Amino acid sequence: MAILSVEQIKKLDEACTALSEEEQIRHVGVINTLGHLVAGGFKKGITPLLADDKIAMTYMQLMLDFKMRQELDDVLGPIDYIVSRRTNHLIITVPIGENIVLITAEPNADDKRIIKRAEGLFDDITITTV
Repeated sequence: MAILSVEQIKKLDEACTALSEEEQIRHVGVINTLGHLVAGGFKKGITPLLADDKIAMTYMQLMLDFKMRQELDDVLGPIDYIVSRRTNHLIITVPIGENIVLITAEPNADDKRIIKRAEGLFDDITITTV
């Protein structure tokens, strides 16, 4: 497991804040390999749909799902992103190093536009082991 430096977390937090400026986005955060939020979070003024314990469980669940899907990387190639569109929510995960960027948005948001913007913001951040 790569441990993020303070500088890396600061850059990730800045990218999360920049992406959160998109109108329909509710949450942008970076989840580490243990399923813990290490940068970002909910946009100011947004009330989460889930209680705090359910949010923490969701972080772990999404990381576990991502890790399980990586088992097929040698055959299918690496994951570019995962999108789940629910009735009340759009959920996007984008890998960055060993971590994932978790983005939630309103259900009618343009997932392709959000992913393109996220890749532009996060692709320049290098994650190295400390």
